[in-house]
Amino acid sequence: MKEYTSLVNAVFDYRTPYELLIAKRYPGASFAVYDVHSLLTDVYNHPEQYLTSPANVTAPYRQCDATGKVCTDAKDGLDHYMWFDDLHPSEKTDQAIAHEFVNVVEGTSKYATYW
Repeated sequence: MKEYTSLVNAVFDYRTPYELLIAKRYPGASFAVYDVHSLLTDVYNHPEQYLTSPANVTAPYRQCDATGKVCTDAKDGLDHYMWFDDLHPSEKTDQAIAHEFVNVVEGTSKYATYW
């Protein structure tokens, strides 16, 4: 998944300025490219700033067997986890993404490139 998100970020990094500055499409428009990948990397590297201690960024809150029918939740609360399950972010991670999205819209996010 990291490979795909990095690829998509690279496409946006090159395609957005091309469309605006070289192809001169969308005259008068402004864009913000929100790099959620970098935000999630920050959550992973500095979980104490986003999650309840003790934070867990490696294991999901809910783990299921191979059939997906038998699942168990961790004993610690969901607020301690970066991931809800093997694919989906936890509510605390979603809150961090949403909080930063407000900063993107306001034009103050360190996780956005503005054009």
